[in-house]
Amino acid sequence: MKALLLLPFLFFLCCKVSAQQHPQLTQYMQNNYLANPAVAGVEDYGDVRAGFRSQWVGLERAPTTFYMSIHAALNKNDRNVTPLRLQHRRVHSNSTVNRNNRFYRKPHHGAGAIAQVDMAGMIRASTLNLSYAYHLPLTQRATLSGGVSAGFTQLAVNHSFFLQTPNDPLLFGDTGNLLRTNLGLGLWLYGQDYYIGISGTQLLGGGIKKPDAAQQGPRALLQPHYYFTGGYRLQVSPGLTLTPSVMAKAAANGQTAVDLNLKALYAQRFWAGISYRHKDAMAGMVGVYLNHLLDVSYSYDFAISEMSSINSSSHEVVVGLKFNNPSKIVCPKYMW
Repeated sequence: MKALLLLPFLFFLCCKVSAQQHPQLTQYMQNNYLANPAVAGVEDYGDVRAGFRSQWVGLERAPTTFYMSIHAALNKNDRNVTPLRLQHRRVHSNSTVNRNNRFYRKPHHGAGAIAQVDMAGMIRASTLNLSYAYHLPLTQRATLSGGVSAGFTQLAVNHSFFLQTPNDPLLFGDTGNLLRTNLGLGLWLYGQDYYIGISGTQLLGGGIKKPDAAQQGPRALLQPHYYFTGGYRLQVSPGLTLTPSVMAKAAANGQTAVDLNLKALYAQRFWAGISYRHKDAMAGMVGVYLNHLLDVSYSYDFAISEMSSINSSSHEVVVGLKFNNPSKIVCPKYMW
């Protein structure tokens, strides 16, 4: 499920191309906000993440991806309060009825942004999306959030790349940069021990046409993509938790893929995990929460598909930064 943005231009004889256009990331479980705008503001602090992925190392002009994301709750200081009527009841009543429900969790808002650059061969795709989410507590252990994102993707062609078809009208001439707007929607149901999410990106679909819309010729399409993900955190011992998770991905052209993951966290500081991408790759991951401000992680993918014949591998590094974190939370409560 790699974003082969090179394909729409290599197959220059086609009017459209069926290929997934989102970059493949292994450590998405560290930042589910990348695929679902409803995650924005899920934590009690602001979250900044920067990631770099080098895919199929050893291949000339192999795909590379860089992203930076930021999101935060807008009214986090008011999220968990005791209403005055319940404070009064607690002080003046000895009743123990509904004791577990006396704390009322207020809805809150979240906002964020993602900037991403994905390069594959002669194609560079630059994306910027802004998002908003609304988090509504359903029970003491369940919160449902809905989110929307909007932005644009710009595709640029590197004309210095060697081509066998120098007269391709899409690659040369007056095409320049190609621009398309993006729209994403998502839902996220979560608690401290689980999460379930569903989302769609590039929902506007359609094509990116040349400046002269009246001129006929090839065009590159943005395919809608859909994601379903879920995970559950198991307390194995006082210092050890295990989190199995799954992500199912589908593109509008019929392509599908499933990732299975298992992550172990020790002492709320150190974690390691493995991931299996169906008929594509296996991955190992390690990470550490250095303090309440900084965390780093690394993953290594090795192919189990036909790419294994050329010993290709992929590397991914993610650096996280927490801001506006007065409680000095080290390990995230919900984003894991």
